[in-house]
Amino acid sequence: MALFRELGSGPTAERESEFRAVCDRAFTDVLTRERGVAWLAESAAGEQVGDPVGSNVLLLFPRIPSPNCLIADEGYVLSVYTLPAWRGRGVATALMRESIAEARRRGLARLRLHATPAGQRVYAGEGFKLRTDEMELWL
Repeated sequence: MALFRELGSGPTAERESEFRAVCDRAFTDVLTRERGVAWLAESAAGEQVGDPVGSNVLLLFPRIPSPNCLIADEGYVLSVYTLPAWRGRGVATALMRESIAEARRRGLARLRLHATPAGQRVYAGEGFKLRTDEMELWL
């Protein structure tokens, strides 16, 4: 919820409980059907141990191989978020490294994500490159 609020796209107060319920169902579906993996970073000893401070999700997608890439699976990283008080401490970097390591263990062809301007530095530091060839159609 904090991620969407910070991006200025959070639900209205009237729709917050509905949004939470839809998200709960979606995350449960993704995780129980093994269509994704999620990470939750927790605070360390001495700082309210176990409190969540960051998170991210790696969705797994089938893809059709191409002549340049014969691998038939890829990933999409989303919901990367670090609480403001924890930014600059390497939380997002650690979460991204876990996602990348998992993608490599699974033999995925590539990882994609959408980046806020603030997050681009973290992702570029892990080897992600900007693309300008994508389009979308909202249905």
